[in-house]
Amino acid sequence: MNLAPWLLAGALTAQASAPAVSGDAAFARGDFDAAFSAYTAAVAADPGNFDALLGLGTMDLYRGDLAAAQTYLGKALQLNPADDRLQRRMHALQQLQDKPGDYEITMPQREAGIPFVATDPLPMIRAAVNGHDASFLLDTGAPGVELSAATAARLHVPMHEAGEGVFAGGMKAQIFAGRVASLQLGGIRIRGVPVGQLPSAMPTTLAGRSYDGVIGTSLLRRFLSTLDYRDGKLILRPRTASQSFEAAARAQNAAIVPMWLVPDHFIFARATVNGTFDGLFSIDTGGAGVGITLTKPALAAASITPDESKASSGFGGGGAVSVVPFSAATVTLGSLTRRNVPGVFTPAGDPYGRFPFAVAGALSHEFFRNAALTFDFTAMNLIVSS
Repeated sequence: MNLAPWLLAGALTAQASAPAVSGDAAFARGDFDAAFSAYTAAVAADPGNFDALLGLGTMDLYRGDLAAAQTYLGKALQLNPADDRLQRRMHALQQLQDKPGDYEITMPQREAGIPFVATDPLPMIRAAVNGHDASFLLDTGAPGVELSAATAARLHVPMHEAGEGVFAGGMKAQIFAGRVASLQLGGIRIRGVPVGQLPSAMPTTLAGRSYDGVIGTSLLRRFLSTLDYRDGKLILRPRTASQSFEAAARAQNAAIVPMWLVPDHFIFARATVNGTFDGLFSIDTGGAGVGITLTKPALAAASITPDESKASSGFGGGGAVSVVPFSAATVTLGSLTRRNVPGVFTPAGDPYGRFPFAVAGALSHEFFRNAALTFDFTAMNLIVSS
């Protein structure tokens, strides 16, 4: 965040300003717990402090407390409605609020299990779109329900331009949006589903299997969603099952860590690499053959030196991406530690540079491969049972 307003606001006392400046610093380094505490203290000390209100509203937004986010961002809006940062946060808040008629869910059972057609290199399931059978990859790095151009045409789903997206390696591509009348998943029927279109540069075959689209976070967050890699299925439960599910998970010594949702679909949690470097990681399950990615600063902090002579080409939504392989001796998420985790580094730029906070990299498919990964968007926790 830009600290200049703090330096220029002479009316604020040093005592009132210090917690918010501390919050800005914690936010910038991706330490969201510390940022939330600092912004809370700053608002308590000075309820009219614009930057503290903006910061606290942002943290509540990321924590999934949309009512609190609306309260604090609304107060900030009364003080400085033209602020660019505030305008972006208000837009992000709107992204998490459904339009009338969106995602009308009929769930006849307490839970639905949808078997994986394949688990590797990425999980694939079958679903029905407007009554037509279709295959989907599961990828929490994807926005919601994304259809290939061919599938959208086959199902007569009209698409319109909806801006530009940023994909693997920081590559950009035009994005398109539309809507389907119904999506059926293992007995669950969802009416009024917003959809996107996969970028034209993205292949629609993986390891010899063709697929019609990708299912990502914006749909998975409607449920208490489990990607069960061990038993090979996607389990969708009602979000009201959060408390009982987490109690059972704790009894089984599952790893439970806080997660944050940065609109509209980016999931983050903190992890440690090689026992020394702690950072904020995107939880992006769509990296085939990849357990972790690290940025250049994170590689240095974790004392990992990739051999750039072994660079190869991978694919993302924006096209071909140069990647360099490496291995992390240990990666720890909460109480779960994996050893010799395969990773890749993208030498050309910072793929996470668009975020206003430091991102160390991503945890992906190979890290979670022998576990059941649950996203609890009610308690805002990530639960890994292994």
